Amino acid sequence: MPVQLSETLSQFIRERLPSLEQIEIVLLLRRDATRSWTAPEVAGNLGTPPESTAMRLFLLASNGVIVFDSSSGLPRYRYVVSMPEEVMVELDQVYDQNRDALVALTGGTVAPDPLRSFADAFKLKK
Repeated sequence: MPVQLSETLSQFIRERLPSLEQIEIVLLLRRDATRSWTAPEVAGNLGTPPESTAMRLFLLASNGVIVFDSSSGLPRYRYVVSMPEEVMVELDQVYDQNRDALVALTGGTVAPDPLRSFADAFKLKK
């Protein structure tokens, strides 16, 4: 039977991880929490477009889910404990065992994806 989402995890996702790509980024950074990542490294590891990954990293850092560091000259990101460990363990388990639940939650969320809203702002109207 697939792992179900707790209310705490569901709320965390709705409020701070509005896309599956952001969930994948957080899980990647969490799995190697001692490492700092550049946007191209994250994009290469996940197989996502670098521009999208960079924007999502920026949004995650703005929300306090991950930490931004530019002391090395390049923007780098790393995982920071922003939720109780049991919630992050649950997120990892749900991602591995019931990804469809995450897709449904992020795809059906009332709040618009901030990246989509940003991109839509540049659409030319006829």
